[in-house]
Amino acid sequence: MSTAVPPGGALRVQVLGADADPVPPADLARLFPRLRPFSPRFDRLAHAARIEVTENDRLVGLALYQRAEEELRVPELGVNTTSAGGTHEVLNVLFDALETACLAGGHRRLIVTPPATALAMLQRRGYTLIREGCAGTWLEKIFE
Repeated sequence: MSTAVPPGGALRVQVLGADADPVPPADLARLFPRLRPFSPRFDRLAHAARIEVTENDRLVGLALYQRAEEELRVPELGVNTTSAGGTHEVLNVLFDALETACLAGGHRRLIVTPPATALAMLQRRGYTLIREGCAGTWLEKIFE
């Protein structure tokens, strides 16, 4: 699969607060296929502060974030694997936005729970493993 974004298929990034319109159920179901529709977690994902990546007005990447004292936490991340731009291109755009948001918010640490397919890519971007277990894998990037 090509990672180049096709002409007219530019990726667009939006940062939305918890007060924004909820993520449509069809988008959540597509980005988080193992998620049970209309469960408490589904509802929490729909209404959380988030960074969205769209391609031709279609949601292709979603990262939910929480601000803590000196860190930005990303406990949920979903990427559409059928994006014309390719999964890694969507992830790169999403992580560029997350890193910018982290620094713009005055945070010095970004903590994420990424898809398993993104581990090597994120390690190349400077992320290090901080926890791996049955509850998932967590990576961090420190900004000095």
